[in-house]
Amino acid sequence: MSFSVVTLVKGRKKQLENMLESIKQSTIVPSEIVIVWMEEETRNARVEDEDLNIKQLYLEKGELPLAKARNLGFENTTHERVIFLDVDCICSPTLLEGLLNGLKDKTITSAYARYLPYIPLSGLYTQIEQDALSHPKRTQLDANTPLPHKKFWSLVFALRKDDFYVIGGFDEDFTGYGGEDTDFAERFNKQHFDFILIDDEVLHQYHFKYSPPLNYLKAIVENANLFYHKHGYFPMYSWLQEFCKRSYVTFDERKHNFKVVRLPHQLDIELALSTKPY
Repeated sequence: MSFSVVTLVKGRKKQLENMLESIKQSTIVPSEIVIVWMEEETRNARVEDEDLNIKQLYLEKGELPLAKARNLGFENTTHERVIFLDVDCICSPTLLEGLLNGLKDKTITSAYARYLPYIPLSGLYTQIEQDALSHPKRTQLDANTPLPHKKFWSLVFALRKDDFYVIGGFDEDFTGYGGEDTDFAERFNKQHFDFILIDDEVLHQYHFKYSPPLNYLKAIVENANLFYHKHGYFPMYSWLQEFCKRSYVTFDERKHNFKVVRLPHQLDIELALSTKPY
């Protein structure tokens, strides 16, 4: 069963090594793994693994060019079936096979996620699965049946290469963090794709996160305005409201968009650090 895996990474080499270790324990192993580094090539921005066929690409432009990096990774795959994995994912042994078994025309498969409160020493799923916590907002989603497209998230998903191009890939006008995956979901929904969760999971390795994400404030506001222009509603709305409440952002009634009026100080960002694993 030939297939490609694509992942993106910036500064998370240990998480990447853990993910690759989990892939090697899978019931099926990808024919190739395309890694897009969103940084310049250095000793710390490169991995070697004789057991896997790894292709490494580098994309230095932009602070966090997620949409562009996903497209670049996909364009460099050589197989019809493609699985996207966030670099923080540790796969269950049956995850990859399950994602591919559920693929059909105009179908996107995904899986559940549970969250680790630490970065594990290895990617051995069976040694750490008991420590992972479920996200309270996602445990009630049904498996093996089409779900609303707004439940899509880009942590883990699979689709056919032809379908990726039918959708149009990710919109590279979205730069930095936020909005590009919801835009992707809106566009595949308009073309009547099914979004289906399989009854399997990834474990998400811990990383620092902020609530609200003040570290991404400017990008979130810009991407939310772009998204509204395309789709007629604002994504990430609770974050936008919180930014307004804290007087970093205002809403321009005349232009019907959000505007950054001041940026948070580093101390403001640090005080927003969340202790939750999800």
